[in-house]
Amino acid sequence: MLLIMFQISPTSPFYGNMVNKAHPDYDYHISALTFSKVLICSPVGSYIWLVTDRYGVVSDIDNNGLTDIPFTGANCCWPGRVFVAFQTSLNNFNCVAISNQHGVPYGVSVGDFDSDGKKDLVFTSAVELKAFTLRNNGGWSFTEQQISAGTTYPNHIAIRDVDAGPGSEIIFTDEGHRLFKYNFITNSTQILNNECMEGLSVADLNSDGKQDIVCGTSNFVSGPGSVKFQLNLGNSWSSTYTIASGHYWHGITTGDFNKDGKMDVAACSADDDRIYIFRNNGGNPPTFTQVASVYVGSNLNECELTVADIDCDGDYDIIWARGWSGSGPSIGYLENPTWTNNVIETGTYITYGVAVSYVNTDKKPDIVAGLNNQLYVYYNTSNIDTTLCLPITPVQNSETKNSISYKFDNNKLLINAPFNTKIDINIYSVNGRMLFSKNYNLNTGNNEIPLNLKRGVYMIYIRNGDETRKFPIAIN
Repeated sequence: MLLIMFQISPTSPFYGNMVNKAHPDYDYHISALTFSKVLICSPVGSYIWLVTDRYGVVSDIDNNGLTDIPFTGANCCWPGRVFVAFQTSLNNFNCVAISNQHGVPYGVSVGDFDSDGKKDLVFTSAVELKAFTLRNNGGWSFTEQQISAGTTYPNHIAIRDVDAGPGSEIIFTDEGHRLFKYNFITNSTQILNNECMEGLSVADLNSDGKQDIVCGTSNFVSGPGSVKFQLNLGNSWSSTYTIASGHYWHGITTGDFNKDGKMDVAACSADDDRIYIFRNNGGNPPTFTQVASVYVGSNLNECELTVADIDCDGDYDIIWARGWSGSGPSIGYLENPTWTNNVIETGTYITYGVAVSYVNTDKKPDIVAGLNNQLYVYYNTSNIDTTLCLPITPVQNSETKNSISYKFDNNKLLINAPFNTKIDINIYSVNGRMLFSKNYNLNTGNNEIPLNLKRGVYMIYIRNGDETRKFPIAIN
């Protein structure tokens, strides 16, 4: 495999320095919510994209305690680069180019693929038919490495722990109907199927503690296709299973929309400008039932989706951005459980991709998106109770964080930790009432903590030092 190494240093010509002191450009009142729209930067001439699998992409990349925003951008098609809007102090950003020049940089994701404790980045370059890693060296320095060649317009990409062993794997789709899995540590690539084309979400669909795949087999121009999923069997992968067919699918996402402990699926369709929501009925393999089909406005085309409890009412909503071109509704959200469509932004914009994160310190979920060549944050200024808000990036049955792995199974919390790890566990009902609180000093290796919870859905907070993990669990 051809590897291209590119070291970016603070003196690199690819560093750009664009500082913005946050101030509102517009204020929006949408349903019961309010947003303050703030321009962060405009480092390129044509477009900014934020195409991601949503999992932690807007996060603290330089480890200074403040949230950073990665995105891709280009001047029409060339040159294009990966950028990060580093938040240097609260609401102040430096937008920095951290990659070499590429043709149509597309998807971007964040995660630790080399197990060194720092958040790395991955991205795809559609025109160059390649995918790349950006290994985080610290101090805004990244090492670029090509990890694939000969793909056909690679697009959606994710960093997720889908295999046993150190590091996380890189998952990406391409328009040649292939789903790739790459391991950075072993420098090995595997094709998981020859069906995925656009849209990607990685989630545990059958509640076995392993991360599975959901994708679309078509896009805006290719014709009708299907939404499919593929199960992670541990040492191998299942064949694909069909959730829905008959539309030009593009954006795919997952979330527990009905709070039953199972991951549901949402997908947007370009041919009828609708977002479809499918309930996970359980089983192995699970079955899915369509529960909603919502028209969100014309010119949906390359629609992208993400999931967050945007109104902090205790259930996951769907946030959407329209796509490449056209006029009309550009950014909005579907409010769970009625799936009422609320348009936040409208106009003639390229709005390719959307993310949600806690950008500032008020604990309200904010929306991040590019409008043409400008990066914006829609700060959530709503009068909402943040103690009821579900986490943006929950642990899904099992996850490793800071050398501690958490797994929920059979009404027990299983924790593998280093010697004398100190944690605090708090459990709340979905309406915010505390049910359990206790401190633990964990032994080396596996620790089993019985929860003895009755049937229902709960929120668990696990604090280890300065970090708190917050995620829902369901007792059936």
